[in-house]
Amino acid sequence: MMAEAGLLHRSAEAPWAGTVVWTTERGIRYADTGLGAPRWLGERLLHRLAVADVGLALEAAGHTVLTEREVRAADAVDYGAWDLLAGLGVWVESARAGETFPVRVGARAVHWPDLVLVSADGVLGAVEVELTPKAPSALRSNLRAYHQARRRVLYLGTEPVMHQLQGRPGPDGWRDGIAQGVGLLSPGGPGPSTGLLRVSPLVVKDPGVAAQVGRHANRHRCPP
Repeated sequence: MMAEAGLLHRSAEAPWAGTVVWTTERGIRYADTGLGAPRWLGERLLHRLAVADVGLALEAAGHTVLTEREVRAADAVDYGAWDLLAGLGVWVESARAGETFPVRVGARAVHWPDLVLVSADGVLGAVEVELTPKAPSALRSNLRAYHQARRRVLYLGTEPVMHQLQGRPGPDGWRDGIAQGVGLLSPGGPGPSTGLLRVSPLVVKDPGVAAQVGRHANRHRCPP
């Protein structure tokens, strides 16, 4: 009925996902969220559904979760992040646009997390959902940005991603990953160094999305 009323789009283009629904421009105005209507994601659909699955699981566990769309919209204007977090009982030092949720990557660029966790004591943490290994230079830059910002970050990844991040056992001992190289994990194993980074397996509850994530990861699995 909501699709017929022009409030929702529906698509069955990705059989593994079932029927995907998202708001139209009319629907988002009716919902009055302050956000723009999302667009069909095409190749990014699997990642977006995995992020949504993780976000819902974190909320069900009692966490306060903000999506990338929410924080981008809030941080686009001065006092936007201030207003958003004040509504959650959290106060931030800076009210300037672009200074609260992203982390600085180099002199001009910023990196936005997939999700933001707001702890009960007002500390912001990032959640990254990774299905496949990134280019090493890009991952290294993002990890350094989190390290320099002293921002806690939880990486949820498939097995190939976890190996890239924290390394893996090799014939001559532990092969360090990129996180050891930037000082976020201790050399010689997956143990924490600064307490800022946590790496955990990505667990997706939706069976269709989970199966597709597994197929996706198998294409990037390293030989033993």
